[in-house]
Order: sequence, then structure tokens, then C-alpha cells
Amino acid sequence: MAPALHSLIIRECYGAPRILEFLFRIHHVRKLILERCCLGEDSTGILAKIVTLYPDLEVLSLESCYPLSSAVYYLIPYLKKLSGLNLQDCEVDYVYVKPV
Repeated sequence: MAPALHSLIIRECYGAPRILEFLFRIHHVRKLILERCCLGEDSTGILAKIVTLYPDLEVLSLESCYPLSSAVYYLIPYLKKLSGLNLQDCEVDYVYVKPV
């Protein structure tokens, strides 16, 4: 049985995706703070898992995390109980589509 962890803080971590994969077994996180973390190539997939596993998340901080795809911003509104959001100094990779 996973512990009843309510807050999770990960700072300055280049292996954040691997740590999160392990910690996704904890289902009662209400406060997730990632600061200065490299989320790797699949930031959208990581945020999709966060939204799916922690729908009652109240605080999300992605301060200075990189790279974030622009699709990540479309997932945030699915966190219906979110009362605190920090996206300060995030590096966003935008995908531009050129009309044919």
C-alpha cells in the first residue's frame, strides 16, 4: 500500500520523469511542485498522467521546468480543484504549423 503523501516537491532534477514514474503509485497527492526540472521529451505525456492520476490536485508548480510543449497548457484546465498554479520561467517549445 502506498503512503498517504499529500505534498511532493522535486527540485533541480534531471531525472524527474523517472522519479515521477515511480511516485505515480501514490494516489493522494494534492500539491505537486516541480522546480528547475528537466521533464524530457514527453512533457505532455507526463502532464497527462498527472491529470489522470491526480484529478484532485490543488497546487501545481512547474517553475523553471523545461522543455514544456504548448500542449501542456491544454491539460491544466482538467485539474478541477486546482487553486494554485505556478508557471514562472517555464521554457515552452511551440510547434508552428505552416498552411499548405
